Amino acid sequence: MEQLVTSIRTKATRLFWLHFLSYSAGLAAVILLALFVQHELSYDSNQPDKQRVYRAHVDFTSFGFDTLMPMRDLAVAQSLLNDTDVEDVFGLIPAEFMGYVGHHFYSEVSYVGINNSDTKVKLKNVYFASNNLSKFINLDVTRGDINVVLNTPNQLAISESEAIRLFADINVIGERLSANEQNYTIGAVFKDLPAQTHFAFDVLTAFPTTLEQQPHGYVYIKTAVDTDITALENKLFEQYLTTKSAEHKTVQYKLINISDIYLKGRSTYEMKAAGSITAVAIACGLIFIIFLQITCNFINFNLVSVGRTAKQIAIKKAIGASRGQLFRLFIVESIVLTGCAVLLSLAFVELSQSYFNQLVESNISFVLNKSTVLMAIFITCVIGLFNGIYAGVVVANVDVKLLVRTHYQYHLGLLVKGILSFQAGLATFIFIVFVIAQLQLNFVANMDVGYQTKNRLIVKNIPTTQLFDKDNARVISAMNKLPGVVSLSATDINLTEQVRGGVQLTWPNGQVVDGIAPSVVTSFDVVEALGLKLLAGRDFNRDFQSDWFEKQADGSEHVALIVTESMVSLAGYESMQEVIGMTLSSAQANLSATVVGVVADVKVGSAKHKMTPLSFNLGRNYLPNGHGNIVIKLSDDAVFEDLKRQILALLTSRFAILDAEVSRFDDDYAKNYKNEHRVTTLSKWLLILSTLLTVISLGVLVSQTVLSQQKELAIKKVLGATVIQLVTAVSVSYLKLMSLSLVVSIQLAYWLTDNWLNSFNDRIGQPIWVYGLSALVVAAITWLTVASLAFKAASTRPSLILRDE
Repeated sequence: MEQLVTSIRTKATRLFWLHFLSYSAGLAAVILLALFVQHELSYDSNQPDKQRVYRAHVDFTSFGFDTLMPMRDLAVAQSLLNDTDVEDVFGLIPAEFMGYVGHHFYSEVSYVGINNSDTKVKLKNVYFASNNLSKFINLDVTRGDINVVLNTPNQLAISESEAIRLFADINVIGERLSANEQNYTIGAVFKDLPAQTHFAFDVLTAFPTTLEQQPHGYVYIKTAVDTDITALENKLFEQYLTTKSAEHKTVQYKLINISDIYLKGRSTYEMKAAGSITAVAIACGLIFIIFLQITCNFINFNLVSVGRTAKQIAIKKAIGASRGQLFRLFIVESIVLTGCAVLLSLAFVELSQSYFNQLVESNISFVLNKSTVLMAIFITCVIGLFNGIYAGVVVANVDVKLLVRTHYQYHLGLLVKGILSFQAGLATFIFIVFVIAQLQLNFVANMDVGYQTKNRLIVKNIPTTQLFDKDNARVISAMNKLPGVVSLSATDINLTEQVRGGVQLTWPNGQVVDGIAPSVVTSFDVVEALGLKLLAGRDFNRDFQSDWFEKQADGSEHVALIVTESMVSLAGYESMQEVIGMTLSSAQANLSATVVGVVADVKVGSAKHKMTPLSFNLGRNYLPNGHGNIVIKLSDDAVFEDLKRQILALLTSRFAILDAEVSRFDDDYAKNYKNEHRVTTLSKWLLILSTLLTVISLGVLVSQTVLSQQKELAIKKVLGATVIQLVTAVSVSYLKLMSLSLVVSIQLAYWLTDNWLNSFNDRIGQPIWVYGLSALVVAAITWLTVASLAFKAASTRPSLILRDE
């Protein structure tokens, strides 16, 4: 023990404490990233039979829609219930989507039988669910019976938070709510869903007893054991085609396991915002990189610090210390130091987890329990052994005379310099990746998407009955009178997300665009409000009331259209002006549509999606019981927060719209790149940490190298060498070492960033200046670190160094 204390005390210099703190900070970063990965991978891990439960999706890429859409026909899956590969099928249908099939659930309800019966409230996240829910979702029911609710019409199961919001209590079994002259009884209360699930519902009710047609929603399939998923996808697709028209042959049917939905779901129809498998993979890569760096630093420091105690070790060997005793001393010393670093890193994790959650927009939690303690002990032993074993083996097997004569230079060989070169390469690699990622995200944020996001806000969750009813425009009229509003228009979708519906149209020349042409439902003044670029024709104008969607007594429909230039080109027309006034038709939908305007192409959603041909129609609402949005163009002097308060107050007081949301349009667009921003945020802090670790490692190595060459430098100075010449002589060897690391790291960074950039439909080129800048930055940091230490040694008076010779 005394030898251990003496050995550690000998190392305890200012450089040692700097290295010790950086090692602890690096371990803390590894732990935080590991917690992040664990959190992201644990979604829906507690669901029953999760290995055999899949959600159905259709890939509508060929139609220009989002990549994977989870909203599927329940009847398609139920038709295979007799198949040996299908054990059960579960449906979860958003209440608003029941409007498609002739059943309207009014989520705006009033209380029954209590004093505030005139008060109306809107239920949150209402879903119709099959009565076999317990076989697919692990739901903790605290009051009532969920099975009774899902088998009885007009009963509701609500979450505890919803019960408290509605009734200020969770003992609400038997309470009643009324909507559209229909009473609903609370039959069950369940605990709020955990954060780590892709499900997001607060109210459940049974399927209606009668429906005009099968609804679309989230469809889950429990497969038999050892089912061939690809074969089952083919069976589902064949059944899907029996209910669809010929153009649907271009789509693909996909099944995604329930535990993968959070990371692999890429549709804006998800119940909650999806994660990113790429972000998880990058976090795993960062864990590996940081762990390598801090381990390399520790090994470097152990090897270099042996020189400080070389004579002490030689004396111990001379007086009889065995190789085993010296080896154990180094191992125990390494484990003790690692254990202290692990304890300090746990403290860093506890202090920084809330800030880390803000950086990566996550909700990880760190709890010091038995498993955490055991993991800390395991990490201490593994890292301690790994870090101490090399130094212990080298020192234990070196001859005493060699230790005394050559001081510590014997171990400053290929391994130590190789480790330093590796660290410099990592720092260069991270620098390149970070800069290119920032450039790409800046490019995406400022690219031309065909509409304007700046100086605009969007009001969400407005009932479509108050947006697309020609005779009921009171909401839009009232909002248009607010100060700071230049123009506004309603849309059925948020353009920063994806289109919702469409129709296959035939042009006068007989041309039919393949698939379903996406169409956005709007109101008047859409071109001005969205900032579309008008190429020909006009906007939807109130002076042309006949543009509005109209359904005739014989069932035929007519609507005005504004189409994009790519839609015109695909139809075979060269002039944008010549299509103005043309009438398009759809026999299947019994629809005629007149083109009144042509606008530049519009990119809906992320820059990773292709620019798809689409149209804007005036008032042809696809979702009669749904909700839409109002996009508002602001004046230059408008104050967002003030206008937001006025809008919400107006909607609540005059129109009883309680759950409207107001946000900046450009903020909504930025949400498309949430996961990319997470990656760049992690890369930024990793770059800082990696650079710090590399500088510390370089400082440790250079300080010992310079110390070993002090006599040589003093002699050269006596012989006439200047300080600049001496500093340059020491620096050149390290600059050569760094240049070798650049050769590998630049090639690897180019390959990785090019693959990532290819995932965007619109991307930047590979900027050569970034690679040149990274080389200059690494060279500058290396030279400054080496030169500052070498300058101090070269400036020392030779007499002070050579006086004992």
